Amino acid sequence: MTAVLGVALAAFGTLLLGVLRLPHPPDLFFLPVASVSRRGHAIPAMLTGLLAGLVQDALTSPVRLLGLNAFSKVLLAYLMAAIGARALVDKPLMFGILAWAAVALDGLVLTGLVWVLRGEPLLPDLLSVTIRAAGTGVLAALLQAAVRYPWKEARAARRRRKLA
Repeated sequence: MTAVLGVALAAFGTLLLGVLRLPHPPDLFFLPVASVSRRGHAIPAMLTGLLAGLVQDALTSPVRLLGLNAFSKVLLAYLMAAIGARALVDKPLMFGILAWAAVALDGLVLTGLVWVLRGEPLLPDLLSVTIRAAGTGVLAALLQAAVRYPWKEARAARRRRKLA
């Protein structure tokens, strides 16, 4: 259920970033995929990647290549789950690095798939991929830090200080 909410929020955020016309927006659809896959469970991560990729395809891709982002996100969700099963990805920095690497690999995978499917030699725009990956990694690290912060304990400590 959390993954579906994350994908819905990513779709809403992607639409908002489209309205703002940012030149290289972060890939918000990797945030729920990375969140599910960091626990090391491959099947839920791949299903989340499939859902996120299909929604991203419906929002951003031409109809002829429907499923391109879904394939890439399923592949990378499996790789991230394999890393999550073998490494501790709970710290915000590690989570940001995982999201950064996934977006960088996603750019390369999508370029290779378009090259194979269309038969046109295509080189990736390294500046665009780098900026998207960095933005997604920083955003993922900040969101992970916000989720891990003990909000209730901090509020209780402030309340105790006021009473004392």
